[in-house]
Amino acid sequence: MKKMLSEESVELIQKDNCFDFIRYFFTISIFIVHFFDLTNINQNWFVSGATGVKAFFIISGFLIFYSQIQKQNLKYYIEKRIRRILPPYISVIFLCTFIGIFLTKLSFTEYIISGDTYKYLIANLSFLNFIQPTLPGVFESNFMPTVNGSLWTMKVEVMFYISVPIIFFLFKKYNKLSIMIAIFLFAIFYDYCFTMLYEQTNNSIYLLIRKQIGSQLVYFYSGTFILLYFNYFIKYLKYLFPIAIILYFGQDLNFIFSCLEPLSFATILIGLAYNLKYLNFLRKYDNISYGMYLYHFPIIQVIIYYKIPQYNIYLAFFIAFMLTIVISALSWRFIEKPIIEKRYFTSSR
Repeated sequence: MKKMLSEESVELIQKDNCFDFIRYFFTISIFIVHFFDLTNINQNWFVSGATGVKAFFIISGFLIFYSQIQKQNLKYYIEKRIRRILPPYISVIFLCTFIGIFLTKLSFTEYIISGDTYKYLIANLSFLNFIQPTLPGVFESNFMPTVNGSLWTMKVEVMFYISVPIIFFLFKKYNKLSIMIAIFLFAIFYDYCFTMLYEQTNNSIYLLIRKQIGSQLVYFYSGTFILLYFNYFIKYLKYLFPIAIILYFGQDLNFIFSCLEPLSFATILIGLAYNLKYLNFLRKYDNISYGMYLYHFPIIQVIIYYKIPQYNIYLAFFIAFMLTIVISALSWRFIEKPIIEKRYFTSSR
């Protein structure tokens, strides 16, 4: 069987990169955007939350598919994904539910026996947070009562992970480029259909469906596409990069440019990751960006609940940001790292 990656590509992929820096940059950008949104401050950050999420999907498509190609072991792949994703995700859901006891307007008994409390737990643990994004009586006086608005992306990410072994199998059986084109066309068609349905009906349910896995596939697999042809990507990057810049910033000019936006964004991101090597210093340290992404939203909500932004908005931002870092670091130290390193939940056999 022909190798999925050339030896030259593998050698290039393993060179220094600054993916950790990029992750932190977009995590902090999402924090800033959510802080402005939740405090109802009319300020704009130059990177939108949607852009940050797309960046995460692209990086995942590149790195996770590379891991699958290298190991080609389904059991290993599933266990690694579970150990990385689930522990902090489950932790933040239970932590928010517990803290809700002290923040709810309901009595302790009313909160504990409320069906909405358990609906929140079940829906969010099932990656269906849109079914029940709030806890009873919690954050009702906040501008937005949602407990953790960041969790919607997790079901999309999990579905990407499920798709990887399937697409990997198809790559081994059929032409890789044909499959990639089929994925891109499906995602574009999906996005177009639900955009049109929303414009014709003005029903927001179509916008909710539009941003799910169907239209997001193209970002994840844009990262994978560059991975599969990485030797050519690096060889021709000096030509591809300026073209990608034009396509990305011109995406509103015409339909073709907008269709190529995911691939142009992936080219910019991965191109920068392998050329801004002086930013790779963060690789020496534990990466808490995933924890920051999961914990920041409820932390900001708690800060707003105690009306700190009304006293001093800069102080509120500082406290929320520092709490996010501290809690994420604790999560990494006592939950994520031990489980990833198999110090917890390891078979004795």
